[in-house]
Amino acid sequence: MAYLWLCIENNKSLIFAGGTASGKTTSMNATSMFVPPRVNVLTIEDTRELSLYHDNWLSSVTRQRLHEGSDIDMYDLLRSALRHRPEFIIVGEVRGDEAVTLFQAMNTGHTTFSTMHADSIETVINRLENEPINVPRAMVQSLDLLCIQTLTRVDGQRVRRSQAIGEIGEIDQRTGELDYSRAFMWDPETDTFEHSDSSLIDEIQRERGWTRTERQREVRRRERFLQLLADLGTTDYREFTALVNEYYVDPERVMDRLEAADPATEDADPGPGVYDDEGVGVDGGR
Repeated sequence: MAYLWLCIENNKSLIFAGGTASGKTTSMNATSMFVPPRVNVLTIEDTRELSLYHDNWLSSVTRQRLHEGSDIDMYDLLRSALRHRPEFIIVGEVRGDEAVTLFQAMNTGHTTFSTMHADSIETVINRLENEPINVPRAMVQSLDLLCIQTLTRVDGQRVRRSQAIGEIGEIDQRTGELDYSRAFMWDPETDTFEHSDSSLIDEIQRERGWTRTERQREVRRRERFLQLLADLGTTDYREFTALVNEYYVDPERVMDRLEAADPATEDADPGPGVYDDEGVGVDGGR
């Protein structure tokens, strides 16, 4: 989640894909809480499902003709949305003509989130490039992230998991195919995630002018922030978003307050120790 947070803050576009009830819209709702404050956000949906606690949020919903006039579909709303100059555009689901307009928005500097039905990274790319969506391959490469959701079972319980998070690369000049890599993979045997090298995080590091140590420190701090909110039972999306917004303003202050409020922190003894570049303690440190 700290990885996704960094990507969202740094304007990386994202599609959640998966089957029915796999958690696509739920995940998109959750990641929307990390959209930076004061940016303009516009949502477009068939059915109202997204809830953002954001000062500059404009919501729009499609409408079917009842008596006279014409339908207002996602394509109409998306074309109209671009006139509002939003920085983030969140579309409930792409399935047709509106996808080309969405990718045009990506190509012109807008950050976009959306969902679609597909069960793998390869299937998403194939669906985007073919009927009835027909997004040109040169435009598909403007997408940064694909998160594949799945509804599965763990210890006999039905659960939702992010099966894979893929990063879209450039078109291979030799084969003409679109390159991609997997930054995270879910291991069903252990119910944990395997992390690989991320070109997007490397790109963000260069854009922010961070050293490798500064980048790792920021990722660890955000991991700790999210763990503290989980430990403190922060489940209301408005409270959660307010704390994320406070982190954007003054991360040290909000971290100090959360650490002080966490009962586990009082009992923990960090002890002395030396940390390597990966944050792993050596010489007795944790």
